[in-house]
Amino acid sequence: MLLALVLCFDHRKVKEATNPLDISPQKGYKYIWYDTCGYAVGLVAALAAGILTHSPQPSLLYLVPLTLGPIVVISWARKELWEGSTPNLTEKTHLTEV
Repeated sequence: MLLALVLCFDHRKVKEATNPLDISPQKGYKYIWYDTCGYAVGLVAALAAGILTHSPQPSLLYLVPLTLGPIVVISWARKELWEGSTPNLTEKTHLTEV
């Protein structure tokens, strides 16, 4: 789920930064590459720990820090950590009724 969230964030940042009339590919922030590399390293670490200790290891022990860590560090360095937009309360909100 974190990979999907990071991919959506990258897509939103690229979409906000580009001109709608410009169709050339833009270089985005590309957090997804850092997260994918962290996920791969976490999988290898979990597999290695399981093989070396001959006991089952919880893979989330390795996956969570190695996927969340690079994203937090890089976004903090870029001053984007927990950046969000506040909703404009003066605009009318359209609700879809089910």
